[in-house]
Amino acid sequence: MTASSLIIVVDRGGLRAYRAEETPSRGVNLKLVQAFEIPNANRGANTNHTTALTDWPQLEIEENRRICRQLAEEIAKVVRQMPGEGWSLAAPKAISASIVKLLPNSIRERIVEHLESDLLKTPAEQLREHFRSLQPF
Repeated sequence: MTASSLIIVVDRGGLRAYRAEETPSRGVNLKLVQAFEIPNANRGANTNHTTALTDWPQLEIEENRRICRQLAEEIAKVVRQMPGEGWSLAAPKAISASIVKLLPNSIRERIVEHLESDLLKTPAEQLREHFRSLQPF
């Protein structure tokens, strides 16, 4: 049995949620249950606007807030579908704290493991190596 039944990995461009399932022969198997992409998120604020250069830092801050808010909302939706279960999160250090802060308390309290790593593009079979909560007790 594992301590975490849901693994969520995010970066500025999107989210992937995996359900951890025990298998007698191979241990923990991760099954993709949700994928979400934020269009144009990794292009940066400066490529989408025709404002003065002095406004770009503020635009980037606002863009980061919007992205973190969207990711927190999607995480909450996924976690609510599995009431009472613990879950694990991996997010890049630059956005990790902001996302966690935006989560409702009831969702935040159920975090079993929190990694500050960008693992979104990591294949599911390799994610097991990064999360201690996926290791057998």
